[in-house]
Amino acid sequence: MSHVPATSAAPAHVPCPKCHHQVPYFDQENSTFFVCPACHAYFKAEDDNAPVSLGKFEGNQKPVLPLGAVGTLRGQQYRVLGWMLRKEKQAIYQWHEYMLRHEETGIQAQLAMYEGHWMLVGPAGRDYKVSGRATSRGAQILDEDTSYDIYNSYSPVTLYAEGEFDWEIHEDSKLTVTEYIAPPHMLVREKQGHQAAHWYRALHIEPSEVAEGFQVPNQRMPFRTGVGAIQPAPAQNSWPALRSFSLNMALLVIITQLALLFIKPEKQVLLQDFSTGRETVPTGANAEAVAAGSNRVLVSKAFEIEGPAALQFALTSSLANQWLEVPVTLVNERTGQRYEFTKSLEYYSGVEDGESWSEGSQDQDATLANIPTGRYHLTLYPVSENGQDLPLHLGVSQHTPLQSNAVVLLLLLAVYPVIQYLRRHSHEHNRWANSNYGPQDES
Repeated sequence: MSHVPATSAAPAHVPCPKCHHQVPYFDQENSTFFVCPACHAYFKAEDDNAPVSLGKFEGNQKPVLPLGAVGTLRGQQYRVLGWMLRKEKQAIYQWHEYMLRHEETGIQAQLAMYEGHWMLVGPAGRDYKVSGRATSRGAQILDEDTSYDIYNSYSPVTLYAEGEFDWEIHEDSKLTVTEYIAPPHMLVREKQGHQAAHWYRALHIEPSEVAEGFQVPNQRMPFRTGVGAIQPAPAQNSWPALRSFSLNMALLVIITQLALLFIKPEKQVLLQDFSTGRETVPTGANAEAVAAGSNRVLVSKAFEIEGPAALQFALTSSLANQWLEVPVTLVNERTGQRYEFTKSLEYYSGVEDGESWSEGSQDQDATLANIPTGRYHLTLYPVSENGQDLPLHLGVSQHTPLQSNAVVLLLLLAVYPVIQYLRRHSHEHNRWANSNYGPQDES
């Protein structure tokens, strides 16, 4: 690529050897190959020699960026000199390449577009060392702690072209072009036979940057599909910070939970067994109430609470094809303040068609939070079928770690990072689906 500075904003002209149309061009120092916009003839015009026809391009396609237009990309001005429609020699994939000239330095660059994804390509200015065979699976380049993985290797064929060029574009079919990616960057190696390789660097460019930089209406811009070779993954810049923040917050939740266990260790304040059966067998008018399942009222021993505290209640009954409903009231003996909850226990089992089955549970748990300091007792109003006499074991603990709260908080902390992780994973999967060197091809 040329390093000759730009000489003039006004185009020169060269006659087409086929139709004699005056073909405009801008790089008067370097351009020697041209495509006539009138008859699509491809020809060479060098020094004072007469133009020589090299063939003709068939078709009437038009580039998105007009030839000769000047635009701005990343704060630098470029002029569009030429345009090519190209494909891989051994595949059907096609892409567009625009030849650009930096207006201040004259250095040439390329703006490549595939399926609406754009990247700016320029001279790397140095060579790179490839670990492994340059075009084999697993080949990598390590550059300043950045690892570039091989993505594609091909030979380009020019299907159509317009504008001016400083090399014979058909000769590119003899090249082996190998791409190594570390999104949003790419290193490109061009090599022909035993000749020295030439290296280029590419940078992902958003379509909006191209449209704004060259004043192209959005409706004329190609629709972007799929994932580009070096298109940044979602949250490319914020992902490291998001991942670190989420991990640190999760660690803080776990440490806090452990600290609470140490500062306020769990303490059992009540452990008592009850019998739910009625004290007497009613007759007459009370028989209907018994049939509905009335049991006697149960009152626990008194116990002290050092609050504010969360109380954990564990209720157990050895049920066998039975049910038991237990309304529970926690009563502050000084203030009369009440806290209530109800738990239902039921357990059924049997054998059907030679298969054992069971449903329900003989255990239930409950939690009351922010209980003040004081002396308390429990009042229980158990209800069982036909007032059956059932055993009930009740345990009460204070400062029981509310692991469910910690779990909920950890889940909430994980929601957004997990969504971003899944988006990034899907993005990478789709990126490598377009490569012959992707992880999904590994056996």
